[in-house]
Amino acid sequence: MNSKINWSEKVKHLDETIRKEIGIEGENEAKHILIKVQTKASEAIEPAFIVGEDEVFLDLFVLSPQGPGITSTAVLKDNIQSVGVIGGVSAEKIDPSEIPDETPLLDDVGGLYQ
Repeated sequence: MNSKINWSEKVKHLDETIRKEIGIEGENEAKHILIKVQTKASEAIEPAFIVGEDEVFLDLFVLSPQGPGITSTAVLKDNIQSVGVIGGVSAEKIDPSEIPDETPLLDDVGGLYQ
């Protein structure tokens, strides 16, 4: 049933509706719409944005709550219970030199498996 839903279009329509309701339509169009995906699993996937979809999968980039990291993931569309709009990410460009190196994170994990 969910595999026939075009979540990209639904989210875009939800964002437009929310923008109209709060009076910011047409201002600074969001490049990526942040969403929350509730699946049949207990925890929601958030904040995330859609990067693609087909008949079976919804492809997402999930933003890390600890910092500027991004994780790519795919969700089976049949496992989706709901999708909600959280907000939008503007088209502002970030200087790549401002993104911290994640190598120290990998070094910290080594001690967990001793």
